[in-house]
Amino acid sequence: MRLIRLKINQEGGFRSLQKGFEIYFLRDFDYKYAHEFNPNILAGRNGSGKSNVLEALANIFYHLDCMYNDYLPDGFLKDEENKAGFDNTLGVVDAYELEYFTPVPDGLRDKSSKEATQNPTSEKVRIQIRKEVAQKPIIEWINRQEYSSIAEPLGKKEIQQLLPSYVLGYSSGENELLSLPFFKTRFLHYDEYADKLRNEESYGYPPKPEGRLVYLDNEFSQAILLANLLMQDEEQEDDILAPLLENVELEDVDEFRLIICQDRYLKLHEDVLQDREIDLSDEKSYSTELTANLKKSIEALKKCATAYENRYIEQADEDKPREYLILDYKVTDATKTAFRFHFANNPLQLFQLFQLLLELNAHVVSDRDKQQVYQSKNIFINHDIYPTPLEDDRVLRFKNLWIQKKGVEKPLFTKELSDGEHQFLHSLGLCLLFRNENCLFLLDEPETHFNPDWKAKFITNVRHCFAKDGADTMREMLITTHSPYLVSDSESKYVHIFTKNPETKEVSCRFPDFQTFGSSVNKITIKVYDKPDTIGAYARSRIAELRSEHESTEDKEALLKKVESEIGDSVERVLFINEILDQIEEK
Repeated sequence: MRLIRLKINQEGGFRSLQKGFEIYFLRDFDYKYAHEFNPNILAGRNGSGKSNVLEALANIFYHLDCMYNDYLPDGFLKDEENKAGFDNTLGVVDAYELEYFTPVPDGLRDKSSKEATQNPTSEKVRIQIRKEVAQKPIIEWINRQEYSSIAEPLGKKEIQQLLPSYVLGYSSGENELLSLPFFKTRFLHYDEYADKLRNEESYGYPPKPEGRLVYLDNEFSQAILLANLLMQDEEQEDDILAPLLENVELEDVDEFRLIICQDRYLKLHEDVLQDREIDLSDEKSYSTELTANLKKSIEALKKCATAYENRYIEQADEDKPREYLILDYKVTDATKTAFRFHFANNPLQLFQLFQLLLELNAHVVSDRDKQQVYQSKNIFINHDIYPTPLEDDRVLRFKNLWIQKKGVEKPLFTKELSDGEHQFLHSLGLCLLFRNENCLFLLDEPETHFNPDWKAKFITNVRHCFAKDGADTMREMLITTHSPYLVSDSESKYVHIFTKNPETKEVSCRFPDFQTFGSSVNKITIKVYDKPDTIGAYARSRIAELRSEHESTEDKEALLKKVESEIGDSVERVLFINEILDQIEEK
């Protein structure tokens, strides 16, 4: 998808975005570039409102997902008995306008576009969503007549195809406001799986949750890394993994272990139990193993393993031993060949298995607490109720993940990597996984822990991830940042400068009045971040002290030597030295 515009219309606004706030991501004269990948850079000082745009979009698509998903858990929707349940007329963002482009689904066309024969990339659905206060969102396909002769309102199945395939969230600073709708979606994924298991219904293969929202926090770091590297084929000419391998000087995975807990159970649905003779003395006779619907996928993991075993571990406070499936992998070319074969040469397929196994850790959360999460507007609910059980109770654990780095003789444990290296592998790894999907990426300051060199190359590396794309794929990426390097690598029509009026607190968003692409870091720091100084505050105060000395001393030569020895090269140093030299010349 490609966003066109977002406008906030509710009284009181949303977070710091006041009523009437509007941001254009793609202007009408740039519609022809909708199929090209160009990240939107949201820049501005802390508290200027840029992250609130990501939060608004996450909440909007969570609301739409809940409206149009085929599966919702019992007790989720509002009714007479559940007054606080989900109400499709009430959203966290309760009045807005949203427009975006998305590719034309083949199943929704019955005629060819006139432009298609000349330029296939001209084909795109234009979607407009309007929501009034306490009303259901209205979704319209604006240019439908170009591709279809059907005039009836869009149905549920059609709308499902016109929403983004995924909405992906990532924040280097663990932004609770951004993560809240994604946090709720994790429980929806769990309940969808658990209900099918209780009713003895197939979950499907390969396993994939229905919900579109995926929050890729640190819990998924190892899954992201393995899903990318295990599908690596050194004989392919495609160097798509180059950003990961070259910048972090990563060569390969050396070995790792997966531990899958196999003694967690769910009680079967009552309708299923009616057809059975139940022995109430045996708990297992009326319950089913939590991972039962993933047997085929787990068998695939076993076929890729170097060795595996079922291990039973006695517990001091339990009558029965704990049961675990231990899978060990010494990664070789044969290991990768096996993973590519059993997971259709698709890193995303492997990742989604890891994702689901990790989300099954929600088994420790009670139905009452899940209900509280679904109904909550508390931004800190993910601290109060977090689906991460103690290590021995987790459905999936990654252990002993060792990697090989250039110039290092022995393999390194992944925890030995720096914060910046972890963040680099994580942020670019998620781009690689979803590069072939029609996605909306919401990245909140993804470069925080990078060194200046990595910041300067971040946009280049992101573009490399999406270099080999098809005309039928449209990706949108919003990046909030404080880094002038990201702005310098972006055309001004994709840069949005946020400011907040210190008196009225009104947030404004504008395009730069100069071409940001290729502009110097100093110019961007001055014009975008309103920071005219190129040095730190302490160094600036020392120059102020020397300037005071300049006004009182007669020995300008001695002062000049002091400035040259104490103050490093900078614009401020050059200007001050020139002032002193002018005084010396006048004498």
